[in-house]
Amino acid sequence: MSHILIIAAWYHPFFHPRAHRWTALAEHWAAQGHVVHVVTGRQKDYLKEETFRGVHVHRTGFDSLKEMFYFYLGSRQARGRVGNAQQPPGRFFRLLNWVYGNFWKRVCFPDEACIWYFPAKKRSLQLLEQEQFDAIVTVSMPFTAHLIGLAAKRRFPRLKWLADMGDPYAVQVRPNTFLYGRKSRTLEQRILENAGVVSVTTSRTRDKFRDVYGAASVRNMHVIPPLLHPASEFVLPQPGHPGTAIKIGYFGAFYAPFRTPDAFLNLLQRTFELHPSLHEQLEVHIYGDIFPEFYQALCAQPAIHLHGLRPRAEVRRAMADMNMLLHIGNTTAYQLPSKAVEYLASGRPVLHLAYTGNDAFIDFWGTAPGLLVLQVRMGQIDENDLRRWVEWLENGMSLMPFEQRKERINLYLIDSISNAYLRLLLA
Repeated sequence: MSHILIIAAWYHPFFHPRAHRWTALAEHWAAQGHVVHVVTGRQKDYLKEETFRGVHVHRTGFDSLKEMFYFYLGSRQARGRVGNAQQPPGRFFRLLNWVYGNFWKRVCFPDEACIWYFPAKKRSLQLLEQEQFDAIVTVSMPFTAHLIGLAAKRRFPRLKWLADMGDPYAVQVRPNTFLYGRKSRTLEQRILENAGVVSVTTSRTRDKFRDVYGAASVRNMHVIPPLLHPASEFVLPQPGHPGTAIKIGYFGAFYAPFRTPDAFLNLLQRTFELHPSLHEQLEVHIYGDIFPEFYQALCAQPAIHLHGLRPRAEVRRAMADMNMLLHIGNTTAYQLPSKAVEYLASGRPVLHLAYTGNDAFIDFWGTAPGLLVLQVRMGQIDENDLRRWVEWLENGMSLMPFEQRKERINLYLIDSISNAYLRLLLA
């Protein structure tokens, strides 16, 4: 039995891939008999201190100014809330969002969770004084959690520390890069040097760190892939019937400038211009939080239906109801969206828009059937790929064999991911 402290700004009930991953891992470890504490941000209607599904959860501070605003004033337009209707942001909300994006995000350091740093650091150090932890885990994003890990390491030099890098921080363009670019790189390098072990989700991310910070920075860096939890039910896809609707599902969020819907919207428009009959067949269903900057463009396309954030069980059922899935790649070659394993497990064919020639999702999928890749150049799909896309709609595509798919996703289930982390933490 081990004592583990996890420091993560996003944890249950926050609805985010990092929150889902580390909530699942913490609860899995607690069920195995490990003593697990989590320091995270506050959210309305949840206790500051509680034992939830075997995990000792300490909620303190706020992971952003927006969360503090939602906590004290409330908002039906609060982002990241399951069940909130997708609606155009009001005038006041648009003003706040503009100020937040054009002022606060440009001056805060190291990121939006900077106001969480002091209360989370205080509570983490208190716990480290009170309990005999075998290891701590700090989780990004946001990057602020790693600064708390750095403070803990200074106070307790013999402490085993794992820094889980969901995304690189300083090596990508951020709103505050102009003010803090050099300082951010210095801090990120210090994290890599002081953490006993670092984990990332793709080998390309590790390569990126090596290119930026040198070979020494990745000496203790390990790749632990995305998590599929709960396990897929391995639903076999049902063939569609001629003349019925063709349902395309997108599951996840858009993040400017790394992942946007622009090229897909352009593809839809050109598809309908060339083949008007598809107007009556194509349905695009988007499940996920919609940022204000994308809302109007998505609503302007009648074929698109916005569902917002829905419970995971409902999302699984919706994914099984789709004829195909849409995956939009990042403009960076080293990042892999966590939903990649959900798409692999679904058994549905996948339309993938690739923005780089060395795309992480293509590498992840491999040579298995079921994937149509369209390359985005200058924000558009070229004519040859447009024809391939229409032919695919008309003729369908072969799928990955059921047994092959089942065998592959075993690598991403909770037991496999949990054991990979424990080997690093308790070595």
